[in-house]
Amino acid sequence: MDSVLRLSAVEAVRALKRGEVSPLELVDAVADRLDEVEPVVNALVARCLDRARANARRLMSDGDVEADHPAWLAGLPVTVKDVVDVAGLPTTFGSPLYRDRVADRSDPLVARIERRGAIVVGKTNLPEFCSGADTVSPVSGRTANPVDPAVSCGASSGGAAASVAAGAVWCAHGTDTAGSIRIPAAFCGTVGLRPTPGLVPGGRGGDPLDFEVHGPLARNVADTELFFAAMAGAELPPAEPVRRVAVSLDLGGTVPVDDEIRRVCARAVADLKADEAAPPLDGVHEACLTLLGHRAQALHGARVDRWGEAIGPALRAEVDAGRRIPPDRLDAARRTREWFRHAVATFFAEYDVLVTPTFGVPPWPVPDGFATDPARIAAVWPLTTLAPMAGCPALTIPVSSSRSGSLIEELPWLSDTDKSGHDTHEISSITAGLPVGLQVMGAPGSEVRVLRVARELEGAL
Repeated sequence: MDSVLRLSAVEAVRALKRGEVSPLELVDAVADRLDEVEPVVNALVARCLDRARANARRLMSDGDVEADHPAWLAGLPVTVKDVVDVAGLPTTFGSPLYRDRVADRSDPLVARIERRGAIVVGKTNLPEFCSGADTVSPVSGRTANPVDPAVSCGASSGGAAASVAAGAVWCAHGTDTAGSIRIPAAFCGTVGLRPTPGLVPGGRGGDPLDFEVHGPLARNVADTELFFAAMAGAELPPAEPVRRVAVSLDLGGTVPVDDEIRRVCARAVADLKADEAAPPLDGVHEACLTLLGHRAQALHGARVDRWGEAIGPALRAEVDAGRRIPPDRLDAARRTREWFRHAVATFFAEYDVLVTPTFGVPPWPVPDGFATDPARIAAVWPLTTLAPMAGCPALTIPVSSSRSGSLIEELPWLSDTDKSGHDTHEISSITAGLPVGLQVMGAPGSEVRVLRVARELEGAL
């Protein structure tokens, strides 16, 4: 079954539909892989393999529930982030306050993907209530980056990205508020899509800013598109031709980008027929930080008041920052967001997509002060805050490594050996390098076009 784990999700689903492999066999293969990688990676907060095997047997005996759906997954094992309910499992949000809260029913999003043939094998780690820049929680500890356990896997969907990057599952559910899918995907060398708000309903809702969205992470663009279609609940329309592409490596000089990341991304887009361009950005990131602070206090202020230091320092700091925002600054941030949405609409009337690096620095060593230094994070963060401020979809793909060689060619599920004949599992992270992500962003509702451009970039690379 090791060879099955190396298939793409599209290939695995094809094999399932043909009867060349059964859902139960895939669950057993995933269970073995989890036993192998989880002691180091720690991507999952809970496994539900008995539940998964029961669902696999049901698929095999009762027939296909929605087999005519274009995104029928036919028994493909997946993970979900520990912010949505899976019947019979705790939903902790990464907080000890909810360690013993067990869901009696599944979230509608989980029910939807299961109707479409997904088999949930576990829930993935996150920082407490998705706060902070590293995936480390007081409930389940730190999730390691499968490429190099010495560096961060990002946050807050770090467990989701790591479960895919470790070759344990083909696809994972995550959430993205201001980069929480895209940054972990970029750090772990996977693909991650932040959809337009509202396309993938799920979770408890109540986001006062409509920032948080649910989306897929996977090994390649085609797999991401497959899982996105299952999550969104509709067949994706054919993509229109791409007319004009904009590229900006640093958003017009407003974002500091590591020299090596700049070089890698410039090389990745060298063959694109693209213009150097970006929408106007005056005050947009500062407005986003203001709105995120307001969001934190609105969602979690009462929780912090009730539980005090039982809540972790990262979330307490976010709530405190939100409470110190004067009303006039909050009003100005809202006006800036509205202005930026109009500016982005004008920009995407001229260009189909905007291509940028996903993040301005490579994964940092852990534990490290970077993740707790708001000023350092804020400097390189604007690359992922544009999408939530404008309500746009954005996708990250791995383009190379920040040291030497091609990370895409050296990931363990693609080949048994590297070009020199060494076993891939024995390649050191220094040789393989650290992942670099390239981000493709489009107008609201343009997921199909974003996916098309990403697939063309992936093919060229």
